[in-house]
Amino acid sequence: MGGITGVVAVAGGEIAGLMKMKSGFERSLNVVSGEAAFLLYDTYGFPLDLTELMARERGFTVDVEGAGERMEEQKARARAAQKKTVVALSQIETTTPTAFVGYDQLETSARVLEVVSLNDQTAVILDTSACYAEMGGQVGDTGELEHGDHLWRIVNTQKSGHTWLHFIGGDDAAAAGELPVPGSSVVLSVDSSRRAAIQRHHTVTHLLHWALHEVVSREASQKGSFVGPDKLTFDFNHAPLTPQQVADVERLVNERILENSPVTWIEVKYQHIKDRHEIMQFFGEKYGEWVRVVQIGGKPTALDGYSMELCGGTHCRAVGEIGLFRIVSENAIAAGVRRIEAIAGIEAWRRAGEELGMLKTVAERLATPIVDLDKKIENLLAQQKELEKQLKAMQQKQAAGVAKGLVGQARAIQGVPAIIADIGAADGDTLQGMVNELKGQFQGVIVLGGTAGGAVALVAAVTPELTSRVQAGKIIQQIAPIVGGKGGGRSDNARGGGKDTARLAEALARVEQLIPAPAK
Repeated sequence: MGGITGVVAVAGGEIAGLMKMKSGFERSLNVVSGEAAFLLYDTYGFPLDLTELMARERGFTVDVEGAGERMEEQKARARAAQKKTVVALSQIETTTPTAFVGYDQLETSARVLEVVSLNDQTAVILDTSACYAEMGGQVGDTGELEHGDHLWRIVNTQKSGHTWLHFIGGDDAAAAGELPVPGSSVVLSVDSSRRAAIQRHHTVTHLLHWALHEVVSREASQKGSFVGPDKLTFDFNHAPLTPQQVADVERLVNERILENSPVTWIEVKYQHIKDRHEIMQFFGEKYGEWVRVVQIGGKPTALDGYSMELCGGTHCRAVGEIGLFRIVSENAIAAGVRRIEAIAGIEAWRRAGEELGMLKTVAERLATPIVDLDKKIENLLAQQKELEKQLKAMQQKQAAGVAKGLVGQARAIQGVPAIIADIGAADGDTLQGMVNELKGQFQGVIVLGGTAGGAVALVAAVTPELTSRVQAGKIIQQIAPIVGGKGGGRSDNARGGGKDTARLAEALARVEQLIPAPAK
């Protein structure tokens, strides 16, 4: 187990030493006291059963019952005062800052400083951590904490000032109230595969930023980013990119990945690089005396790479580790601000596999080889266009026939000839076609309604000689709200609609009240 092997030699020496001490060994009984066994467990995380094994090898036994009593006493003390409840991250700041070693290590021993409760979550504060805490757009690490035979899962890592908070949960020990004890030693291990995925997305974000400047404009400046294990997003100020620009950026990033240039970083005084415009830097007023520069290409520590940015995140050691890069989307998120969503590494490979699978499915359904899909789809679209043309001609012919029947249903309202009819299953375009046919055969007011796809369509028309008295737009504005919608238009032609199909008859009946009597 991680952490156990590292202290075997030390613990063995401690056992040998304790056997020479009165406090740790009752010579007459050849027994390692419970207090001594507990000391090995609490200080070194050494399991009691291994202590017994090593003691037997030397001809001694262990006071297991005494050790158990000490452990129970410690648990009682811990339960009484091991968790401090806080309501915000800003309330947490230990006097001892957390030393972050995660740039170079994925496992470290550490001492528990505090255990706190925050929004029904439990967080462990350590004096040393290899977990990256969420900041700069990069998500926090996950991993494990180990102490003896206890294991806690770290589900997130955040920071407050210089204090790292390791949120734990989802394991039997935590559920049973067994939490790390302040003052005890633990071994922290980062989820290495997840960290690697995050680093691929972070390093490729730097490549993406550089490629945007090369392909689009040096003025395309970063406005925000998100870096996780599954994807990255990059926000920048610019007009919409063309499909060719998106393709060129993606190609350029993948070309640099194949070159496998080194990724290095160095800490320098901000004063020494603040005027170097080739080093990307943002929010200058927030930088401290020392900053970390991440560069791609060039010589380590020389600050001569083709991509250089001030960045506190974790990164690949070479861009070849990224593997494959693909842009998923490019769209607007605010006025003048665009967002690119992209994926790298295994996620890019997985997406490529999914898309290939979809292509194969489409090819099978169309009984066409993948290489001929483009031609097959063009033929299908041409056929669809021809069918739509034929359908439109049939609808126009049908509209003409219906129009002839509607002319015979015309009646006078306030001395104005009017056709008001529910056509049944018809959408707005079909109704408009009928109205157009009626205009050539009828002079007066025409209001048609229909339902299609669970919605109401309304069309009104008034021939020119009557528009001074009745306006089509005003009719639609009055009757569309009855069916839960709206509409409007010109005085001679207007359209509208709504969702309440049950009230179409009521809306059409209202038209009679909207035709005014002739002026006297």
